[in-house]
Amino acid sequence: MISIGFDDKVKIGLQYVTDSLHACSPFGIERVRKLRFYAPDERDELEIELGNTERAKNAADALGPLYEKIMLVLCQMKDVRGSIKRLSEGACLDHVELFELKGFLLRVSELIPLFTRMNETAHAEGIAFFDPEGALDVLDPEHTRSRGFYIPDGASEPLRTIRREKKLLEQRLYEARTDAEKDAIRAERLRVCADEDAEERKIRKAMCDALLPCISAMRSDADAAGRLDVLIQKALFAKKYGGVRPEIAETALELVDMVNPELVDLLGEKGRAFVPVSIAADRGATVITGANMGGKSVAMKTVALNVLLMHAGFLVCAKAARIPMFHSLHMLFDDAQSMQSGLSGFGSEIVRFNAALKEVEQGYSLFLIDELARGTNPDEGAVIVQAVTRYLNGANAISILATHYDGVAENARTHYQIIGLKDVDPDAIRVELQAAGEDGVAVIARHMNYGLYRVEGKADCPKDALNICRMLSLKPEILERIERAY
Repeated sequence: MISIGFDDKVKIGLQYVTDSLHACSPFGIERVRKLRFYAPDERDELEIELGNTERAKNAADALGPLYEKIMLVLCQMKDVRGSIKRLSEGACLDHVELFELKGFLLRVSELIPLFTRMNETAHAEGIAFFDPEGALDVLDPEHTRSRGFYIPDGASEPLRTIRREKKLLEQRLYEARTDAEKDAIRAERLRVCADEDAEERKIRKAMCDALLPCISAMRSDADAAGRLDVLIQKALFAKKYGGVRPEIAETALELVDMVNPELVDLLGEKGRAFVPVSIAADRGATVITGANMGGKSVAMKTVALNVLLMHAGFLVCAKAARIPMFHSLHMLFDDAQSMQSGLSGFGSEIVRFNAALKEVEQGYSLFLIDELARGTNPDEGAVIVQAVTRYLNGANAISILATHYDGVAENARTHYQIIGLKDVDPDAIRVELQAAGEDGVAVIARHMNYGLYRVEGKADCPKDALNICRMLSLKPEILERIERAY
């Protein structure tokens, strides 16, 4: 099954996505924190979740005010699952627990008509609430439906008698004149209060016993509240970033104009736009080539993010998507070395690569490898990555490798290149740099096209590094030597 560590979530932008979800209830917050990924044998459940999210997203404009009302009710819910568990074990709940349980049931009763209205348009399949009125009758026998919890005098005849006696004692205490008289009344009142506590405990235990048949419904309502909470958040997220329902494919992966929300927002703050990325891959090795600053890593992480979003029941941040259900997903990125191992960066890569291969061999997987062997010399690195590429062609996985080594792509089933500076005139950029007086790297980054294009036939890595040297006016005598070497 797919399992992703916190560091990898941060690297690919998944943590940014979950941090952007504003779940309201404790049940929804926990679901976001413990985000689960559907396994291949849970396809039917995933289809239901994707369908629910798509319909909720499509209805977001019309149901926006209703979503806000639902979220307001969800925000008022307490986490009563501990009390429900104690109840199931035969415990006698205290006043605070019964107060919170009653509050939860009141919120459910408010939620039901709102959810019914939402369902008339959004049709959320598999989410249902039980009527809490039976449980509320136990906790609120006088049907006041007030937010507080109080055991009324009429709950039992002994309690009525005890409280009447207690009230008379309190009146006598008020009227007493001497300290001795007051002390005697206080002692008597203390005995009556103990009797009251004992009788209230009997009544609370009877209430708890009467609630036993409602335990399953209350648990289900807590789960339904959490699902509804996260569903609305997924819908609002998809609305913001243009999410689309992916088609669940058998083996092939295809993402059209996908984006990474974290980078969309980051670039937007700088007045720039994220360049959507498209890619198609099937079983075997797909290689992405391009200059070091050309966006290969961004493309890889955006693929990983969107695949994981689908597996978690989110709409995918793309114009169209076909994604298989993977047994596992592994990311071998340059900034995930284990410093504690005592190995070099390259040695750490190989250890992690071998460990990932063992899981990849257990079921159809997605394997993402960013600049493997960059920690060794270029000649050895190219040979190693070529051999890995040939091996992965026969693995039961879609393997996507990003590399700047020549001679790797010809060993892959599919080859993509970063467009980079392919269509840019170096002389025009040089003139712009001289006129603007800006930082050269920032200007070049503005003109860099981080999109991918599919390469047919043999093609070496693009020579964007040479063009960057020209644009940044590297010393002519050095530039001349580089050009002769090319």
